[in-house]
Amino acid sequence: MATAVVALCSAILLLGAGFHLYWGFGGRLGAGVALPQREDGTPAIKEMAFGAMAVGVILAVVLLLVLGFTGAVRLPLPQPLLKAGIILWAIIFSARALSWSRYFGLFKRVRTTRFASYDSWFYSPSCLLLGLGLFYLALSQTAE
Repeated sequence: MATAVVALCSAILLLGAGFHLYWGFGGRLGAGVALPQREDGTPAIKEMAFGAMAVGVILAVVLLLVLGFTGAVRLPLPQPLLKAGIILWAIIFSARALSWSRYFGLFKRVRTTRFASYDSWFYSPSCLLLGLGLFYLALSQTAE
């Protein structure tokens, strides 16, 4: 079971990191639904290549953390520190998914934009799967 959870979490993180780095380097595919939108469809936050790159790098680092925690790669960090990092990111991804924010999360208030649709069907469920998967890995005996 842990192997399947690691594979699922790794795939989501790799896909997310890849898209964010792609957007950071100027890619346009999917960019129209990548940022929260106001009710009138205008972006709720300013599009910045640096922001996309930062998120891409963070997601890649979380992927490395998962792989290091499970022993797939060797990192020069003690296992308790890796476990703490996994729990921290499990909380962050779960909070993102279950957010009561105006524009994102399963309980968002703005639901009529293209971004909101993608967020409801893809982004928030992916974050929830990541959060639950990371909690599972941190709490399972097989990952220690």
